[in-house]
Amino acid sequence: FGSSRLRPSFSVQLVLHHSRSMMKWAVVMAMGIARLMATKYSAAELREYGSADCTGDFKVLNQDLMDECTPYLIPAPASLKVEQLNDTAYATYHYQGIQDCSGPDGKFQRAWFVEQCEDQGDGTSLKRAWVTGPAPSPPSPGSCMVPGDCGRAYQACCLGSHVKGEPCNCHLANGTGEATSTDCGTCGKAFVACCSAFSLTGHECTCNVGDSSAATLVI
Repeated sequence: FGSSRLRPSFSVQLVLHHSRSMMKWAVVMAMGIARLMATKYSAAELREYGSADCTGDFKVLNQDLMDECTPYLIPAPASLKVEQLNDTAYATYHYQGIQDCSGPDGKFQRAWFVEQCEDQGDGTSLKRAWVTGPAPSPPSPGSCMVPGDCGRAYQACCLGSHVKGEPCNCHLANGTGEATSTDCGTCGKAFVACCSAFSLTGHECTCNVGDSSAATLVI
């Protein structure tokens, strides 16, 4: 009898459940708003400093371009996308069996935190930093100087799609055989697969495929 008096009524339980749901919704909304308000950066680079506290001169060990999709063919077709999460972190997503980072099946791989100094214990330190600079001008349609076999195949594919009433949304631009947009359709997927195959023979593509209107904003 005593324990039943402490048990919340149905109405109280309903209010508690509603409060928890509202709290979860508020957290999700806050994360989404923070992501929208975050400054858009073009890249992040890993720096090695000659000091233990990430001050002074440094050298750049590597660089990750935001929104870049890198295709792979071996050991199996796949792609890896880099995406900014907020002002202090970015993440990589793995797409198995997809070479242009399209669709909802990208699996979170890991997060990288920016502006955090790591003492290496040998008098040096490491830190990832955002890259800033002027906004690049978007490539004009068909600006790839040397389309090559894969580029010409893409153009032929788009011509066929146009005849069917399904014009391609993406265009070729100077690059390395990657898709800079995730909505380039069947022709875009075929182009990336073609370039991946050619890269295995030592013949890299000199074009990327992407939506030229989707310019990256650099602050």
